[in-house]
Amino acid sequence: MKTHSPIPERLQIHRAEWVVPVSSSPLPNGAVLTHMGRVVEVGPFRAVRSGSSVGAQLVDHGRAALFPSPVNAHTHLELSTLRGKISFPQAGFREWIELLLAVRPPVGAGHELHSAQEDLRDAEAEISGCGTGLYADTTNSGAALGSATGAFPERQVFLELLGFNLQSISAALPPGLSMPDLYRPPRKTAAKSAGAPGYPAPAPHSVYSVSPAIISECKAWTRAHGLPFSIHAAEHLDEIEFLNNAEGFCRELLERFERWNPSWKPPGKTPVEYLDSLGALDSSTLLVHAVHMTEADWTLAAKRQCHVVFCPRSNLNMSSGCPRIEKALSLGLNCALATDSLASNTDLNLFAEAGFALDEHPSVAPQRVLEMITLNPARSLGRRSDYGSIEPGRKAQMLAVRIGSGVNESDLAEALIQAGKEGAWKWVNHVQS
Repeated sequence: MKTHSPIPERLQIHRAEWVVPVSSSPLPNGAVLTHMGRVVEVGPFRAVRSGSSVGAQLVDHGRAALFPSPVNAHTHLELSTLRGKISFPQAGFREWIELLLAVRPPVGAGHELHSAQEDLRDAEAEISGCGTGLYADTTNSGAALGSATGAFPERQVFLELLGFNLQSISAALPPGLSMPDLYRPPRKTAAKSAGAPGYPAPAPHSVYSVSPAIISECKAWTRAHGLPFSIHAAEHLDEIEFLNNAEGFCRELLERFERWNPSWKPPGKTPVEYLDSLGALDSSTLLVHAVHMTEADWTLAAKRQCHVVFCPRSNLNMSSGCPRIEKALSLGLNCALATDSLASNTDLNLFAEAGFALDEHPSVAPQRVLEMITLNPARSLGRRSDYGSIEPGRKAQMLAVRIGSGVNESDLAEALIQAGKEGAWKWVNHVQS
């Protein structure tokens, strides 16, 4: 397991064969000057060493590439206890959700706060052990909403709401929570206030499990507080059928759990069109999965400057389709890769997700894939000032990824992904134990 140690107070120069800032070109024989957990300077080793770094401690990482810690824009850590309880692939969403409902304990049923926090600590250890420095945790259990279990990795919370027959956030909150529990005075910038521990952003699960009133209220709330708005969208064909005619498996689920609203009329729109009609699409909206998108949907998402979070291995395991990553990138959408949960994936390793994306989408350049696990997810979560690249002012949450001899700049991105997937890295400013 890879864990972190206290941030050193002394200036440090981290030198490596390559520095990969992601936001700019890789630097051969590069260096990063850090102080108190932040990046001070990035550049060629000689320039950094001869600059304003007198008395700095030199840490030479040798044949490695310094790389910003990946950012996971969508996962559900509370489902980590289901690892191995659902086999892959499943025949479809219906089959997967039926198994999930069968093996997952009801929310709040005998699962006390202490137990929930222990589960979260275990899952966080796995997240850290995959090299992730920031992750967006989508939870619908009030028991897991307390303060973060530790300073690292950093957790940004989305409180997932369910309630197709309900008409307000307050009505859909888990037992024991109220709207004041979600409120805090906004700080100076949205980037600084986003995802503060203990203050989650309300996130409607999907268009088929949450009423239009709650979707609109969640969007208004997150907009007012400068927070990202996340929703599962166009993940499977059952969702499309439901919006077209209010029939199919989604309707069956709502009726089974007494959540159906007989006064609701199907809009006859795609999920993206429907969300737009509710005022939910803008530059702080995260569309998670986005598998079944029409040409018009992609054009609309680009026009509204939405972020798209792809979970391709989860989609494969649920037989829900293959996302059109190339299409999204060609339109200039900010695209991220994420792992989803261990109920629909085999691990929480973003390098593995990136490797899979490279294999399945060979026309996408490896550098673009690197951006999809660093720079882009940080931007989608409003955390670009802290994460996603190695730049002055950013958090010095870096990995030293081992690379083979003879790797040149054109091969570097792919080599980084492969080495990361194999676990050939260590935390910078952190110890392994």
